[in-house]
Amino acid sequence: MKAKEVHASSSKRAAGRPRSEKTRKTILKTAFLLLKRNGFDGVSMQQIAVEAGVSTATLYRWWDSKQVILLDAYLETTRELLPYGRQGSPLARLRKYTLRIAEFLKSDDGRVFLRLLLLIQDNPALKKAFVENVFLPRRAEGCTVVQEAVAAGELPDTVDPDFIISLLTAPQIVRALLGLELGSKSAKTIFDFVVKTSLQ
Repeated sequence: MKAKEVHASSSKRAAGRPRSEKTRKTILKTAFLLLKRNGFDGVSMQQIAVEAGVSTATLYRWWDSKQVILLDAYLETTRELLPYGRQGSPLARLRKYTLRIAEFLKSDDGRVFLRLLLLIQDNPALKKAFVENVFLPRRAEGCTVVQEAVAAGELPDTVDPDFIISLLTAPQIVRALLGLELGSKSAKTIFDFVVKTSLQ
């Protein structure tokens, strides 16, 4: 499948019977567990279908490829594990999210994310799908919270939301990739530094 086709398939599925939300969640949960256990190359559409209790025809009716379903499964799971939340001030939500990243990256689910980052370097189609279906949607969510913080007067209107999210997340991801220590202390240091610098 070409890279441009991977993205198209994530937003358009074949016509047919509307998919059950319960079945969709079961399939994505199953796909993520298989991804965690076997790695990207060790998962097939047939495996997902068997363990989710659905037919492969159902999978191909709703997703065009293994790449799309596994990335959807990853996005769904991490959205639940790393929510920006709705309660509290925007800045407080950003702080909580920054601290959660450290715990996430140390977890089994976080290690799936790190493996995906390495895997996409040699797979252009998968990289494009990851950027368009995982990275950009999550980045947009973060930028929205930064914009809310600006609107609330918690951050100056001179900040670049995309740059702020990069500063809060990238240092922790790099440390995780290098096997360096992660924890709430370093996450707090990163958050405090970014906010202090933004306010200067």
